Amino acid sequence: MPPSVPPALRRALRERLRPTIAMLVRDLVADEFQGQAHVAPATDVLLRRLGGMAPHLGSGMVALTLGFDAWCRLHGAPYYRLSTDRRAEMLRQWQGLPGPLGGWAQFYEKMSVFAYWAIVEESEAADDHA
Repeated sequence: MPPSVPPALRRALRERLRPTIAMLVRDLVADEFQGQAHVAPATDVLLRRLGGMAPHLGSGMVALTLGFDAWCRLHGAPYYRLSTDRRAEMLRQWQGLPGPLGGWAQFYEKMSVFAYWAIVEESEAADDHA
């Protein structure tokens, strides 16, 4: 979260976003490669990335992520509690939206892949040096 957000609120927002972002990482990358062990560290990377964005971008991404989860709740449950098929349907719907909503989906598609594979690469490098 942007530095202008008070620390207590930043921590609360991170914890509120964590399960949704973790499930996005699973759905967009990890399940395809059976890499569940890397989901939590990749989620941490994404949360730090949101915090490192320019305030107007980071705040927007946080708001859109919270909005996406609220939209999922209106359709049955938080994103991370929906069935696999329902989560895929919700993502497809947002991927097809114009403007910032579709941009939100593209951000997670690209950054989840980047964060996940950066963690895998780091883990493999550590194993090579062990």
